[in-house]
Formats: sequence, C-alpha cells, structure tokens
Amino acid sequence: MRNLWQAEIYYLRKDLAFKSVTAVFALASLALVLILGSKGGYDLGSYAEPLKTAASFSILFYLVIPLHACFFATEGFEHGSVQNIIAAGHSKAKYFTGKYVLELLAVLGWLLEFYGLFYLFYLAAALITGAPIGHAGYTEDLWAGMTALGLNLLYLGAYCAVVMMLGMLIRKPASAVVAAFFFIFGNLLLSGYLKDASSAILRAVSEHSLMTQILKFSGMYVENSQLILLSGTGDYMRALWIPAVWILLSLTIALTVLEKRDIQI
Repeated sequence: MRNLWQAEIYYLRKDLAFKSVTAVFALASLALVLILGSKGGYDLGSYAEPLKTAASFSILFYLVIPLHACFFATEGFEHGSVQNIIAAGHSKAKYFTGKYVLELLAVLGWLLEFYGLFYLFYLAAALITGAPIGHAGYTEDLWAGMTALGLNLLYLGAYCAVVMMLGMLIRKPASAVVAAFFFIFGNLLLSGYLKDASSAILRAVSEHSLMTQILKFSGMYVENSQLILLSGTGDYMRALWIPAVWILLSLTIALTVLEKRDIQI
C-alpha cells in the first residue's frame, strides 16, 4: 500500500490539473477579497468574520474539485498504469480506496488553502486600509466558519465518492466527465427547481439533496424571500447523514463492481 501511495502522490505532484486547481483557489481567494472590498470596504465586526464570509463561497469548490476527482479516478485507465499496479500484486479495492483517500487529502489541502489565504488577504486589506475591526460576534463567526469548513470536507467527500465511482465504472475520461457534469448540475437543479414544486415528494427530494444542505450551511439558501440556515439538532443531523449515505453507497457500489469486473493486464 505504501508503494501505491507513493506512486499516486508522485503523480499528483506532477499533475497539471492538480496544480491548476491549486492555482485557481489561490487566485480566487485574492480576487474575491478585492471584489468584496471594492463594493463594501473591509470593515470587520470581528477578527473571525472573514472565515464566515469565506463560507459563503463554498459552491466554488463543487464546480471544480469533483471534476479533478473524476480525472484522477480515470487516469490509470487512460495511461495504462492501472494494469501495472494490478500486475504488481495490488488489489483493485486497494487501488480505488488509495485514490479516494488521497483525493480527500487533496481536498483538505485545497480547503485550508482557500480559507487560509482568504482570511490573510482580507485581514491584510483591512489593516492596510485602516478599516475598523470590532470584537462583537467573534465566537459566532468562528463557529460558522469552522462548521462550514468541516461540512465542506464531508460534502466534497460525498461528491468525490460519487464521481470517482462513476469514473471507475465508466473508465473513459471523456464519458466519465460528462456523467460527473450531470451529477453536479443535477444536484443544482434538484435544489433550485424542486423546492417550490407542488408535490410534497418532489419538495422532500429537494430538501434532502446535497446542494440544498450545502447552500444552507454556506448561508446562501433562500426560500420565500427568507434566508434559511441550519438550526437545531435535527438540521445538523440531516446535514451529516445525507453525505454519509452517499459516501457509503458510492464506495460500496464501486468496490463491488470492481471486484466483479476484470481489468486486462
């Protein structure tokens, strides 16, 4: 397993897509700070407020990271390296789980990168421009920011599990990317168009979609002109078990099918 991880880590370090995603989040953190400052200045209610503000841009992660996960899952089939890995004695289950764990580590790195740079850029801009920084609501802002960070890791884990499962089943990068697009934007449609449906079943589907929960903990979910946030034990429990079910189902399906399908070596 150690040799497998070393090989995959080496691939990630050389991967242009990995470097591009890293650069995108670095540039996005700076650009968003500049845009926010140009519109409303850099006044802060507390030193933790930038962390809460960063959470409102969570949707950016779900438009970029799952596509990288899809490419990462299928690169072995495209370049033929999976045959060499299987021939070296590694199981197909170990190959898939190794890739999934490494993608989660990459996700954690990207989240910390974006949150950290956004916070530093915002705080630096406030100090340079002489914007006032208060002390009210520090605990609430810190809790909101850290909660969003943790939930983003969980939900990105769910998205990656689904698209990597699709990649392992389809095995062709172009077709897998199309399937990933359908999943990503399908969740957006479920959240946006079904929440006002006349059918109670369709509204329940929308309420339990991944994107609905993401928009809620990001502070971006609006219903009947009201901002809806996670509140109470029930909401937080729902926000936890929905992605957990997606992860469990996706990993189970991927591992089951991989064991039954041959990889030509």
